[in-house]
Amino acid sequence: MKKHTLTIAAAVTGAFLCVSSAFAFHSGLVGADGECIFTKAFIQDYESAQKSVDALKSAEPLLALLPKYREPEEQAELEVSIGLVYNQRTGVVDPAKAVAHLTRALEFNLPERTYIEICMWRGGSHEQLKKYPEALRDYIRGLLACSYRDLAGGWPEVLASTVPIYMNSEDPDNPQRVKDYQRYRYAIDLKRFLLMQRYHLIDGVKRVQADGAIADEALDRAVKELTPDTSRYEIISGLMKSENKRPWP
Repeated sequence: MKKHTLTIAAAVTGAFLCVSSAFAFHSGLVGADGECIFTKAFIQDYESAQKSVDALKSAEPLLALLPKYREPEEQAELEVSIGLVYNQRTGVVDPAKAVAHLTRALEFNLPERTYIEICMWRGGSHEQLKKYPEALRDYIRGLLACSYRDLAGGWPEVLASTVPIYMNSEDPDNPQRVKDYQRYRYAIDLKRFLLMQRYHLIDGVKRVQADGAIADEALDRAVKELTPDTSRYEIISGLMKSENKRPWP
């Protein structure tokens, strides 16, 4: 299926979520300058719809925005948000609908972090539906994405800057120092995120293997069907055979 092309740039603050006054957006989409990509009208309607979802215990307020906001980034945000509502919002959970909307969200070119989260969320909804082979494949997709990152060394500590950084300064070097430290924090936050996701994804694979009576041979076959990169086969197999220790303190 053809993907829609979006301008995406993860904010170097590591926040990843475009945040309005009351609600965080879930697509991870931001402008090339790192600022919120959405219009004020969209933000206002999105916030109002999210409040109504809680009050009505229904996803209809968000669904009603789909025909109104047709820009690719708006459609992507709405599909992710609706999928997440059906995936985990109390009183609204519907795993089949969560799968449908999260699948539509994946038609867009989303940031890697959002892609991994959707693999986890959609896998969980498949699992609730007892569609264990589908859940397995989503969890493996997430693991494959994580496998290309260097996650050695365990849980990283956040260190203070080695040079002075000021909130307001006339020092011409200060803006670059801020950017350098933000880039460092982005890397630390991303590694922490990936370590946590890898832990939960491994746990998910092992759980659906047991609950769905999926043999190791079927798991290996699924990995080979999802990627032609033979170097991943041994990595995923090793993760499954190793003790899955919680990475965070």
